[in-house]
Amino acid sequence: MTEPLPEKTSYEDAYAALVASEKAIADVCFKHLQPGPITYASLFGMGIGRRALALSSGFRSMVEQRNSLCALPMVRMQLDTALRLYAGFFVSDHQKFCYDVFHGAQINRMKSDASMPMTDKYLVDRVAKRNPWMIDVYRFTSGYIHFSNRHVHEVIRMNDGQNGQVVIGPNDFDRQPEHFLEPIRCIHHVNLLIEFALKDWFVRMCRADAIVLSATEVWGEYGELDPDE
Repeated sequence: MTEPLPEKTSYEDAYAALVASEKAIADVCFKHLQPGPITYASLFGMGIGRRALALSSGFRSMVEQRNSLCALPMVRMQLDTALRLYAGFFVSDHQKFCYDVFHGAQINRMKSDASMPMTDKYLVDRVAKRNPWMIDVYRFTSGYIHFSNRHVHEVIRMNDGQNGQVVIGPNDFDRQPEHFLEPIRCIHHVNLLIEFALKDWFVRMCRADAIVLSATEVWGEYGELDPDE
């Protein structure tokens, strides 16, 4: 897993890194498509991978169009993708979990290995033990999912003095792509988490015999990065 982007990254470098993170997720998924049995856990991982790629690509399109009201909800949706993937690590029987999800069960109504409903708050708090920045990102971007004061504020652009402009169209006429640098850094970081967790998922959780190897057994010292340690 490469490192998150530093704050002073240029827009061009951040955009290129985002594209590279998408390729890395695709590579993990394609690598798993080797001859052999496909389990419900495999399908779960593939579904995570495809959604992650679709959202990241769509986010880039909205950035190019300077459409923040569509771009920012996608950050929140990508965070949701990561949280749902981690939920698969947080259950006692991940094969049954994947089977149930495949057949329509809602993850937020399912229980973790600690017998806790896996609501958004539960998943955010649990994953944030290693990634505390997720709490603030979740709160901020959630305001763009449902209609809220953030959408009302986006109607007005205040100029110097008392004058302002009303924005009705879909595009942010007064913002350049560089304005989206922070959201790009954020979704790139989420992509890195998804890539890392998917690689672990496909190696340890998708065996046809349902045996789950420990992270340390598979990754050695990197086992310290087990999603729930």
